[in-house]
Amino acid sequence: MIGGAIARLLLDRGDRVRVLVRRDGQPVTELEALGAEIAYGDVTDAGSVVSAMDGCTEVYHCAALVDPFHWNLSDYDRINVDGTRNVLDAARATGVQRFLHMSSIAALGAEPGLRADEFTRPHGPWKPGYGRSKFESEELVRAAAGEMHAITVNPAIVFGPGDRHFVQLINAFVRGRIPVIAFADRPMPLVYADDVARGSLLAMERGESGQRYILAQPTVTIAEFFLELAVAAGRRPPRVHLPDWLAIPGALAWSLVSWARRKRSPVGSFRSMRIGAAEFDGGRASRELGLEYTDFPDAVAATVSELLRDG
Repeated sequence: MIGGAIARLLLDRGDRVRVLVRRDGQPVTELEALGAEIAYGDVTDAGSVVSAMDGCTEVYHCAALVDPFHWNLSDYDRINVDGTRNVLDAARATGVQRFLHMSSIAALGAEPGLRADEFTRPHGPWKPGYGRSKFESEELVRAAAGEMHAITVNPAIVFGPGDRHFVQLINAFVRGRIPVIAFADRPMPLVYADDVARGSLLAMERGESGQRYILAQPTVTIAEFFLELAVAAGRRPPRVHLPDWLAIPGALAWSLVSWARRKRSPVGSFRSMRIGAAEFDGGRASRELGLEYTDFPDAVAATVSELLRDG
């Protein structure tokens, strides 16, 4: 989703773009039609990364395992950490001048109930999984900042065209399958996909090497998010809000059932509650990079409109 959005912006402004894709990944016919050069490979295959990067001056590293329901935790390290190391090594070998790493707010390890910014220190020891892998990936990029212009951006939960994960929640509500909600007053850190793409280009152009930039809309609560969804979809917002004492064991039970069946939950999991319990300040990207976030109702409306159009 994000890599495609970035590639389209680069092509629109006249850049020559080469896209590294896996042969079993999503189709790239649209990008190819727009003029992108396609290179097949995988970030876990160091040789294919070097070949794809030959002749490039800038790299946007967006490849990662982001699925919060992935059960083999070692894959996060293999793809996100070792893969980032391969991409950085290839950038050094091919003389890349500028490098952007697509990280996540999960890499901040923010303490629930607090407001996090770019200088937040991780709360408590890291556990294996996505957040730790993105934190360790960032450390690799930060260490490389002395050799090249290296920037990290940390998007909140991304929604918009091309989404395959969070959009399941939106789609479930639009189709009338979410009559109740839980944790209504908790913050929901979100950012529109187009804003992530524009913020990434701005970070590459204006960002300070070795620094990170959070990309996040002004904070809304879960209840406010569903209210905006309801307006965009022409539906009534959920009227029943489950109390935490009931929602927490319910989410845990749902996660255990999903784990036992090796099936993804379309709505959420016990593990996903932690990231949604903190607020994230995306103001630095506005102040220092000049990023103007899409008005939240407009972003939600565009996302819902695409879902309804695609059936």
